[in-house]
Amino acid sequence: MKRNGRRAVIALLMILLIGILAGCAEQKDLLKPFEEKEKEASYYVSLGQYLGVQAELIKAEEVTREILDLNIQQTLYTYAEYTQVERAAQEGDKVVASYQGYMNGEMFEGGSATSESIIIGLGEYIPGFEEGIIGMQIGETKQVNTTFPEDYWSADFAGKDAYFEITLEEVYDAKLPEYNDEFVEENLSYNTVEEYETALEASLKAQFEEDAELAQLQAIWEVIRNNCTFHSYPENQIEAYVEEYVDYYTYLAQYSDAELDAYLQANYGITEEDFMDTVYDWAYTEIGDGLIVKAIAEAEKMEVTDEEYEQEKNVLIQQQGYSSDEDFQSVYGYTFEEYYGKDNIVDAILQNRVYDLVLENAKLN
Repeated sequence: MKRNGRRAVIALLMILLIGILAGCAEQKDLLKPFEEKEKEASYYVSLGQYLGVQAELIKAEEVTREILDLNIQQTLYTYAEYTQVERAAQEGDKVVASYQGYMNGEMFEGGSATSESIIIGLGEYIPGFEEGIIGMQIGETKQVNTTFPEDYWSADFAGKDAYFEITLEEVYDAKLPEYNDEFVEENLSYNTVEEYETALEASLKAQFEEDAELAQLQAIWEVIRNNCTFHSYPENQIEAYVEEYVDYYTYLAQYSDAELDAYLQANYGITEEDFMDTVYDWAYTEIGDGLIVKAIAEAEKMEVTDEEYEQEKNVLIQQQGYSSDEDFQSVYGYTFEEYYGKDNIVDAILQNRVYDLVLENAKLN
């Protein structure tokens, strides 16, 4: 299980809705179930304090020489030559392995993967995980005991003991290229190692600042969420959310020629009943957070003018990795607004404003 998941902690409403079905964003009507608006958000939720809430100050991680070297190694492994071998796994190898994570004897969410590529020795996974694979033979299953770091991004896991049942499937010897000016110029579009490392350091600094801001927002939002009182939920949206997930995973199961329950147990180690409970939890949390955002926007009387809409829409397009609406349309065959709907884009703009508002007014210790 990789050590850092903070970049996915809180996303724009646009990203959150687009990501409802990972890998299925090409479905134009993906957001359709969420377009219905029967009542104001304040009908469902009563706001508590949302301005000036107190939360722990989260500072951006520093870019150390060790972190630079790790990222350089990751890059070199991208350009490595791999040879499949029939021997025990060693440090520096790339391996393919499946694993399931357990805590207090129970499988936990996000702790399982099937046929995942892992570089042993890069330190991308929690301490003890990669080391536990060293010496394993192909086809062997082994229990590896680990402890999550005290500063792990999720408080639910930080400092806690866990173990993983790991099955080694393939082993590859890795021959890394020589790291020099010639390699950098040929493969990374920089003239020298020094120039590349200066750019890499700046990129990592920006990434760590973004990670810290997202984690900060999560901490603040947790307080705001706890300060709110929900009276009910728009059940049509809850059911639509769940239906989308069930349909998607049912499709995956059918594609694998399996029943849903068997597919979930084989690939994620959970039963269909556990899956449904989890999806409903996600639905109430995500739709509930959306209602809080809308309730704050209502309370603050936030509005989006036509000019602001066009400006902020272009920002969202660029955040999706497209230079312009024309660029987006060339990929999907629809304009950004046709694809996602104006109401959803406005919701994304308002959510950005709400997040900025609560961040600017929070009291950080």
